[in-house]
Amino acid sequence: MYGGPSLAITVVRLPRLVVAGLVSGCAPARLVLAAACLLAGVASVSAAGPAATHPASRLTVWDLRLGTAVAALPGRDAFRGFACGSGGGPPRAPLEGFEGFRRCIPEPGGLREVYFEYDDELEYIARAHDDERAVARFAGTHEDGFPVIVSALIDDAGILRGIRMVTDARPEHRTDVIAADRRNRGEAHALASVMASRFGIDPGRDCRSIPPADGETAVGDLFIKRVCEHSDGSRRIVVRANLYRKPGQSGYDPRAPGELTHGQFESSARVEILEVP
Repeated sequence: MYGGPSLAITVVRLPRLVVAGLVSGCAPARLVLAAACLLAGVASVSAAGPAATHPASRLTVWDLRLGTAVAALPGRDAFRGFACGSGGGPPRAPLEGFEGFRRCIPEPGGLREVYFEYDDELEYIARAHDDERAVARFAGTHEDGFPVIVSALIDDAGILRGIRMVTDARPEHRTDVIAADRRNRGEAHALASVMASRFGIDPGRDCRSIPPADGETAVGDLFIKRVCEHSDGSRRIVVRANLYRKPGQSGYDPRAPGELTHGQFESSARVEILEVP
């Protein structure tokens, strides 16, 4: 069972199927019944072999080393949801893994973007054990509590040349018994500061502010359009932060004077790490 971040999770194989209630003797069940199905699953498959031990961690975008051939990158046993990327946005055509990168249209710089998501096995196990701390750690693809979209940037020779991380503005419509503690979209721009600190970016030396374009306005007293660039010799790191209202967006509903609008603003952070030739 799960015992904390430094311990191990011991379950039988096929934990995702067990948690979903698809084991012998247990009909498909909602997640609220996952714990009961887990016990049934343990009993039904215990004769198949010894229990497997799963470390309480999973691979993330930071485990991808620039300069690695796609054949040596982690596959479907580590990540899921492979697809062609859309410049840091939602997925496009589905792929079987990183090796399908040639199906994706090259970006202007010649690299092909492969979208992927983090594995959800440990999230399902945590939910089966009603472990709120583990759910917060393993639910979805996130960075420091910010939902993110991550992708690999691969050249025509099949070599990983960059990684991309963009805050995920897609809304969540979930009714989980245990909700993961995630930062909301209004805070998304703050991830840029976290990444700037991680990579040793000096705001005074490496960052510049971009003035508002026509029709862009502040959110309250804040208008943020900032780009930071830094090189450590082998990599070029670019971090962008945005918080403003686009043309036509407003904090108040013009059809109902005095009523506040919801979600009419751009709040995002974007990080790209590219190999220096």
